[in-house]
Amino acid sequence: MSKRLDLDSRGKSVFDLRTLLERPDGLAEDVLVSINNGPGPSVILCGGIHGDEYEPQIVLRRLIDELSPSDIRGRLAIIPTLNFPASQKGSRLSPLDGHNMNRVFPGKPDGTATERLAAFLYREVFPSFDLLVDVHSGGGDFKVVPMIFGFTAPGCRVGDSELERVMEGWGYRFIQYVDGIASTSAGSSPSAGVASVEIEGGSGGDITERDVEIMYSGIVRGLKNFGVLAGSEGAVSKDVIRVDVTDANQYMAPTDGIIEHRVDLGAAVHEGHVVALLHPVAGASAEPIKIHASKAGYILRQRARAFVRKGELIGNTGTARTQ
Repeated sequence: MSKRLDLDSRGKSVFDLRTLLERPDGLAEDVLVSINNGPGPSVILCGGIHGDEYEPQIVLRRLIDELSPSDIRGRLAIIPTLNFPASQKGSRLSPLDGHNMNRVFPGKPDGTATERLAAFLYREVFPSFDLLVDVHSGGGDFKVVPMIFGFTAPGCRVGDSELERVMEGWGYRFIQYVDGIASTSAGSSPSAGVASVEIEGGSGGDITERDVEIMYSGIVRGLKNFGVLAGSEGAVSKDVIRVDVTDANQYMAPTDGIIEHRVDLGAAVHEGHVVALLHPVAGASAEPIKIHASKAGYILRQRARAFVRKGELIGNTGTARTQ
């Protein structure tokens, strides 16, 4: 642990991530806030790993402002904007080195600015906690239903059964099951001994009060149900839909075009369902290409921008588990 980062001190402390790295390279204004009220569960909340995902940054700063040590049972740390340079540009990629921060974990201590920050988090910060909560939204390109998924491994303090309870505790309609990507923060953390959940929802280039409140209330409910936030446990929906997502659930653009979605986000569809029309962008014909769902399920993600290039993702379904 860096001598300048003391996560064991009681109270509410603010740390400048710039001062924790030997070569910050533009990482000014990134902060880590630690709220410690003694023994108990420990959680770290992270947002803004993609700079164009602003709901997490809004919600996590709100929590920093609202919460005091007396609200906490144990320890809660919050990093509202992991990728500050990208946030200032409204980009998924850091302008410092062109990296997608959520594809460089576990990082490189002697690498670029983004790689060094990832290495610092993976080696020195994440292992201090029971649970990592990585907060995402759809960013500028996609709209996403509120959903949660998670990862654990032998040696993590939160095991499989407790992780299921954590995900149920968020109260979201959808729990997603996907293979972890080892280069993401949530996918890498179990190898550092820390279970993780990733939450999604909202965006599409704008911020709405509804999306912000769903994200905020889900986090508060989840933290209460985990036991790190004081107060009565939040009510959890019994109508949770568990979905599997694989490459086969994705529907891609066969050519350049303009997307017209034909089903609502979150709607149930059958295999072969026409989920979108892809209108031509050249020539005299107005005949669109019908885009079909390759697998039955629920629409979890839709491209927000109307224009799409050949091979780009239009959206994806999640296939309901039969259990």
